[in-house]
Amino acid sequence: MLPALGLITGQIMVKRVKLRIPLHITGLWVPVWRRSPLLSGSIGAGLLLEPHVVAEATSSSEWGIEILVEGRRLDRVPSIALETLRLVEDARPAHIVISSPVPLGAGFAVSAAIALGIALGTGFLNGWGLVESASLAHIAEVRAGTGLGDVVAMLYGQGLEARLSPGGPGIALVESYAVPRRDVVVAVLGSMETREMHRVLGERLYSAAPRFARFLSRPSLASFLREARGFSIETGMVDEKLAGVLDGLVYENLLEGWYVKKRVAVLVPVPSKSGLLERRVNELGLRAYRLRIASAPLEISAF
Repeated sequence: MLPALGLITGQIMVKRVKLRIPLHITGLWVPVWRRSPLLSGSIGAGLLLEPHVVAEATSSSEWGIEILVEGRRLDRVPSIALETLRLVEDARPAHIVISSPVPLGAGFAVSAAIALGIALGTGFLNGWGLVESASLAHIAEVRAGTGLGDVVAMLYGQGLEARLSPGGPGIALVESYAVPRRDVVVAVLGSMETREMHRVLGERLYSAAPRFARFLSRPSLASFLREARGFSIETGMVDEKLAGVLDGLVYENLLEGWYVKKRVAVLVPVPSKSGLLERRVNELGLRAYRLRIASAPLEISAF
């Protein structure tokens, strides 16, 4: 099993590839749009979480894509998968199965995981290098309007990550900070396309810049949660009523901190209180997922 740190050079041809891709929920981000998709991206910080999205690619005589979300196969191939396939269509075909433990379109960055599953799976089956393959996933995300910084965060980060410069693999600079491998309760509030989120929030997203700078001055899980909460409120990603409820859970000593990205609320419970917090979230009529902070970056097994 090889972590995605450039250890595969593209010189070895394989017949099957298995990827374990962490989820990613950013809490601070500033979009950076440039003429080239590979130079576009975001700066900011987020948490990498598990269980992972699992992708398996096998050499085949024709292309085949299966995507399962929470155990159910999608009837339609999502736009990010089609965009990534267009970028690899000249390669030798593969049969790719991607399984996600959480919903698509809520804010878990499942679209980036799908793009990485297709691009890296196809790439290693065809003898391409890591950066070359992963760059296609980033380009697909930018073109499809489904993400800007998730691919590089998933590829290089672990635990609490910070994207210090924008761009795709080999261009962006990603730093990781050690945090305990602990439970995180995520409440799904609905669904929202990333393109729609950028349209609605617009210039308000740039309010993350000073908060990101404050986080970087003393990077820790506590400072990240504090700044991400403020960013969620300033941008309107959380309404006043829900913010009050979540702050109430902090005052009750159930929560250490929280933030909202798109349509997911990320709640970091006080240690040993994950189960109680999960029950409280369910009582609010929200669907809760108990995840964990991921301690390792994306992993690749090649056979």
